[in-house]
Amino acid sequence: MELTPEQPIQILIIEDDPISAESMELTLQEFGFTIKGIAHSVETALALLNRETFDIALVDIDLNGTKSGIEIGLILTNLYHIPFIFITGLSDRSVIEEAVKAKPSAYLQKPASPATLFACIQTALQNFNSFKEPQLSSQKNTDFFFIKTRNKLKRIDWKDVVLLTSADNYTILTLIDKSEHYIRSSLAMTLKYQIPIPLQKNYIQVNRSEVVQLNFISEMIEEELITPIRNLTITKSYIKTVKQHLNIIS
Repeated sequence: MELTPEQPIQILIIEDDPISAESMELTLQEFGFTIKGIAHSVETALALLNRETFDIALVDIDLNGTKSGIEIGLILTNLYHIPFIFITGLSDRSVIEEAVKAKPSAYLQKPASPATLFACIQTALQNFNSFKEPQLSSQKNTDFFFIKTRNKLKRIDWKDVVLLTSADNYTILTLIDKSEHYIRSSLAMTLKYQIPIPLQKNYIQVNRSEVVQLNFISEMIEEELITPIRNLTITKSYIKTVKQHLNIIS
């Protein structure tokens, strides 16, 4: 059966610095997100919100030096009911306390690495869906992520991902229930950024196009790994690394 790529999560960036906005846009596009709009002021943000629909917004608190990002946050909470992340380079306690009243789903301190930005978006979606309080930090990686399927967001837990298979600029994730999810991210990007750092050691590459979670390997027969999903062929350039990860006792 031919897979259909999951619909990308659609993001609104509200940032008065064009360079910062462009940098975020390029980073998020590499992760497979869709940047549906960029606003540099309250007025342009409201115009976009009235015209388009978004899954999440990234909001700079200090818009044009006026902290009007907090105003947008209140509007997003009370009128549009979509999750948003406050992005700030400010550390003033009074500003943070004022920002809390807008009920953001997460905070992100500038500057942020690509992995932190990705993890923060996933955390914000989780907080919004489970009504958890946001955190102000550099955001550690999470052990789950969200994909968009039709008009809903579906949570995927990394512990359930058995295989990752390269499909050009996409990665196919196969879960233990044998369901498959097609995300817009190359296998290299998925391995480097999307798998949480503490969990990366649980995944090993067995050939150019396939990666498997160690927990789901039941046997190794010559140059073949047995998993609940299918058998995987280990190519010559990866076999030494695979054996090291399997902790073979002879």
